[in-house]
Amino acid sequence: MQESYHYIGLLQAIMRLSMTAMKAADAKEVSASVSAIANKKIKAEKEANAGKKKQGGKQTPEAREDDGIIDLGS
Repeated sequence: MQESYHYIGLLQAIMRLSMTAMKAADAKEVSASVSAIANKKIKAEKEANAGKKKQGGKQTPEAREDDGIIDLGS
């Protein structure tokens, strides 16, 4: 269900409707909890992405010859 296109919209609508009757202090508590969860998720994603090595940079001539691409322009 979380992969559904409408999942985020559903959650937003539920939160909006359920928080309209809340006092400001209670709404602030809910907001702080959701922000804390979001911050943990962001931190975990950054750590996961930092572990991956970035590809790029210059290739050695041997690697360029062996990449399977035939240069017909030269």
